[in-house]
Amino acid sequence: MVRQGVDPRRTSLKVGIFGAEPWTEDMRREIEHRLDMHAVDIYGLSEVMGPGVANECVETKDGLHIWEDHFYPEVIDPATGEVLPDGEPGELVITSLTKQAMPVIRYRTRDLTRLLPGTARPMRRIEKITGRTDDMIILRGVNLFPTQIEELILRTPQLSPHFQCVLSRQGRMDTMTVRVERRVEAEPAAADRAGADLAELVKNTIGVSVAVRVVEPDDVERSLGKMRRIVDRRAGD
Repeated sequence: MVRQGVDPRRTSLKVGIFGAEPWTEDMRREIEHRLDMHAVDIYGLSEVMGPGVANECVETKDGLHIWEDHFYPEVIDPATGEVLPDGEPGELVITSLTKQAMPVIRYRTRDLTRLLPGTARPMRRIEKITGRTDDMIILRGVNLFPTQIEELILRTPQLSPHFQCVLSRQGRMDTMTVRVERRVEAEPAAADRAGADLAELVKNTIGVSVAVRVVEPDDVERSLGKMRRIVDRRAGD
């Protein structure tokens, strides 16, 4: 919008529904501030029905109400498969109740969340997806998710939330480089300093050392659907 000369805050948009990948509360605040509208989350997966398995209510924005008349949700321990009580974090499992032709029974989504009581609607909620079991990075014994990196980037005004975590191996040691774009309005020198600040934030907050490489706007690859957050180059090292 900005590149086209449009002020995002002066459009007629009132509510945006965003899905396709996990996003943080910091990202919600960023969207709502930049576009002057409500930003709510939606959940779905193509194996079940696509978008619309669960959706946030604009009145509360406190998690996604799952349509329990069509889907039966469970949360399990991803390691043992044990069903966990409501409120406990784990992996979401879905059983379709009304889908015809290709129903799914106890389908493991790999998405990490927890079940919560209803608020704006009577059906139960799932907490915002925090990550996927297959997106978890284990770096020198520390577990981290791309959403944790996103939260820290959004605390750094000179950096944009377009980033990738690039994994490689030096000798027997795994390393990670965060490739992150500077914002268009940020001076390159200021963005480089922000990159050093981000590395320090990651060290102090998550407890692992990473390299940060600040790149030009639009330098991180874009894709249709889910963004490729993790680039694993360890197999070729």
